[in-house]
Amino acid sequence: MYDVAILGSHLETGLLAAALARQGVRVLLAGASEDSSAPAGETTVPYTAEVFNLLARRFDVPEAAAFGLFPHLPDRIRAGSGLNKSLGYLYHRPGKPQHPDECVQFVVPGEHGEWHPYRPDVDRYARELARKYGALTTPDTTEVEDAWTEDDHTARVRVTGGTTYRARFLVDAVGAGSPLARRNGGDDMTPRLKHTSRVYAAVMRDVTPFEELVAMRRYRHMAPWSQGTVNHLFDGGWLQLAAFGNHEESGNPLTSVTLSLAPDAFPDLPDDPDKVFAEVIRNYPDIERQFQDATPVRPWTAAGQWQRTAGRTYGTGWFLLGRSAVRNDMFLARDITMGMESVCALAAALVAAVREDDFSPERFARIAEFQQELSRWNDALLHAARTACTDFRLWNAYCRIWLVWQQIAHLALRRARAEGEASEGRDWSAVEKYELGGMWFDAPSGLRDIISDSLRIIDSVRTGRVTPATAADQIFGKLREAPFIPPLKILKSARTRVYLYSWPQRIRMLFWLKFQASDDFRRLLTRENVMTTKPPAADGEE
Repeated sequence: MYDVAILGSHLETGLLAAALARQGVRVLLAGASEDSSAPAGETTVPYTAEVFNLLARRFDVPEAAAFGLFPHLPDRIRAGSGLNKSLGYLYHRPGKPQHPDECVQFVVPGEHGEWHPYRPDVDRYARELARKYGALTTPDTTEVEDAWTEDDHTARVRVTGGTTYRARFLVDAVGAGSPLARRNGGDDMTPRLKHTSRVYAAVMRDVTPFEELVAMRRYRHMAPWSQGTVNHLFDGGWLQLAAFGNHEESGNPLTSVTLSLAPDAFPDLPDDPDKVFAEVIRNYPDIERQFQDATPVRPWTAAGQWQRTAGRTYGTGWFLLGRSAVRNDMFLARDITMGMESVCALAAALVAAVREDDFSPERFARIAEFQQELSRWNDALLHAARTACTDFRLWNAYCRIWLVWQQIAHLALRRARAEGEASEGRDWSAVEKYELGGMWFDAPSGLRDIISDSLRIIDSVRTGRVTPATAADQIFGKLREAPFIPPLKILKSARTRVYLYSWPQRIRMLFWLKFQASDDFRRLLTRENVMTTKPPAADGEE
């Protein structure tokens, strides 16, 4: 009998199985048909890298850290996946070409290694790591048929072919077809989420890089768009592109394409996802040109109501993880990030449960609530993003708030992780402050307030209490006044629309840290957090 059986064989479950097995837990990892077909997020940001690093350091699985540093991954993974050198946001108006004044690009500093994971290869590699550290994986020719718990507090997993496995605890991360969700009340009739959307996802061939369609000299200081994540924004939705063939090592010509639409946008769309996509992009000339020669290489995944939440997410002997508990838009690099945050928390709880021989549901209630708080936080960001897409001035302000959160949360989590590593007996309480919600570690005073205040301002646009222009001015005003925000123009000026961490900016940043930064911010700077002083090739500050 196994200690823990994990349903779903993908990136998150593979690394969870590897972490548990490395700590002496007897683990079974069983795949499901959903693993190879469900869209699951294909982009990372520096904060994601630090979550991978935490898993690697805490559970002694060094390979997990490489999932946040593209150059450190095996050659075969890099050959199928793409680089993520920037996060680009291009605003579009119906019937008009994209205007260079209505875009923002955040160029990822060179010391980071963000990427576009090609999930079939990456999921397979995570499964291999689980086996390397001692987990048993079911044969690739089988998949989970059903799973349940018995009155004797043991669990069963039945796979195709009739084989049934026994375990003391079940983790279900299958997704929308979750057998444990089905057996424990199913999904909520109305998802417990504010953000709602219709989502269409595909992997496509022959998507033209956007920089080949426009005069890049008009996009001053901006890097080629296809070398990063491209987000086409418009009133009523967004279209996210993650290219896998955007570097010399890659042999993968495909691009991940995800279209998200507000339920009331584009009425009377056809049922055929191909026709939906064609009809929507026809409104935006430059987007339509980008897909003129593109074709999907596998059928579209489509849902008129994409969001779902499970009614119950844990019980005696079982836990719903990630995609089985909740599904929301795969935007702003939150899908992989949030999944790995939950993996870190659940792995710690399961290792303790095995060592203490106590799988009582009470000890998993805190993890379930934490996962729900992550979902609420993500939902609040998505809800605000949808409103921000109604006007470029508002999006221009919103994405700066998102960038501030990403940058400071990355430093704060790294500091908390370093405290755990350096502490006597490796006390990890600094990265288990789940009661803090979406930011589950200490952060500079005022950071949570400026984010929540900005989200409220954006919500006032949705309800018609203020105009988008007024809301944008209010948000930028808060950013300029916040003492904990570094003196980078991209964070405080609506006119600066490209973030390239240039040599002059690094010098200015170091001066601010030495003489002006708050103690709250200075304490984030572990040795690892001190920024590199290697200058980039060009100064991109406007």
